[in-house]
Amino acid sequence: MLRLTALSLALLVAACDENISTEQCDALLDRYVELLAASDGREAGAEDVLRLQREARMRAALDPEFSRCGEEVSKRQLECAMRAPSADEIERCLL
Repeated sequence: MLRLTALSLALLVAACDENISTEQCDALLDRYVELLAASDGREAGAEDVLRLQREARMRAALDPEFSRCGEEVSKRQLECAMRAPSADEIERCLL
């Protein structure tokens, strides 16, 4: 019974550290851009944010480093980043 509990805990911890999907990487980028736009000091409308997100995704598609997002960002980091109240906090989550 103790071994089963230990195995269950090990699997739970491993599941938290799994890498994320391409869609999750895109959602993370969108969240970062949204918070960055909000921190800019001027009121960014919904259309402006969507435009900035599209532009960021186009640039990210050409960036070899961003293409490794799914391999380098864990689910734990993603969850932290998606809860972050600012772009700076997202960056801290990803360290």
